[in-house]
Amino acid sequence: MGMDFLAIGAHADDVELGCGGTVAKLVAQGRMGAVLDLTDGALGSRGDAATRAAEAARAASVLGVPRHCAGLPDGALVPHDPWFVRTLAGWIRRLRPATVFVHPLEDRHPDHEAAASLVREACFKAGLLKYDAEGEPFRPSRLFHYQGFRSGEPDFVVDVSEHWETRLRALAAYPSQFDPSAGAPTTIASKELHDFLDARSLYLGGRARCGRAEGFTCEELLAVDDPCALPTRLT
Repeated sequence: MGMDFLAIGAHADDVELGCGGTVAKLVAQGRMGAVLDLTDGALGSRGDAATRAAEAARAASVLGVPRHCAGLPDGALVPHDPWFVRTLAGWIRRLRPATVFVHPLEDRHPDHEAAASLVREACFKAGLLKYDAEGEPFRPSRLFHYQGFRSGEPDFVVDVSEHWETRLRALAAYPSQFDPSAGAPTTIASKELHDFLDARSLYLGGRARCGRAEGFTCEELLAVDDPCALPTRLT
C-alpha cells in the first residue's frame, strides 16, 4: 500500500538535523512514514557502526517512525553509481512513499551531495517499467530537499513550532555525535552549529509568521489547489 513519506539521510542523525521537526509533525498528524539511512556512518570521527545504529533506533522511537539502513558504504557514495541507484530504487519500490525528503544537491559533506543525486535518480528510475531493480515499478509524487549548512532561500517552509522539542529529544539520542565531551571536536558537536540551526528555525518561522520553521526546496513549481485553504496567519 505504500506510505505518505520517506525521509532519507546519508548517515543516522542527518534526517533529525535537516527535517526532524517536520517528521515529528507529520507523525503527529497521522501520516505514515519512515527514515532511511543510506550508510552506517562507520567512517565518522566519533562512535562506531553498532553505537550509531543503537542511537538511530532510539531517535526513531522518539520521532515515532520505523527506520532502515540501505547498507551503502560510508564515505564512498558516488552519484550515478549503477549499483547504488539500483539498490535505492529497490527501497523506493519496497516502501512506496508518496513524498521523499533528502539532502540538498549542494552541501558541505560530499556524502550529502551524493545522497541527494542518488535519491533523485533512484526515484525516477524506480518508476520505469523496464528498469532492473527489485520490486514493482513505483515513482514518488514529490521529491523535496531539506536545507543543509550551505542552503540559501527555501521554496517553502513547514511550521514546526509545536514539534521542535521532539526534534531536540531525537537529537539527544545521539550522544556519541553531539555531546561535546564524548570525543574529538567535530563540526556537528559544536555549540555554534546548533545555535545556527536554532537561529535559522526562528528566522524562517518569523518570516512565515509562526514560531519555528524548517525550509525545503523543490525542483518543480508547486501548484496550490485552494489558496483560501492555506493556514491563517496573523496580520
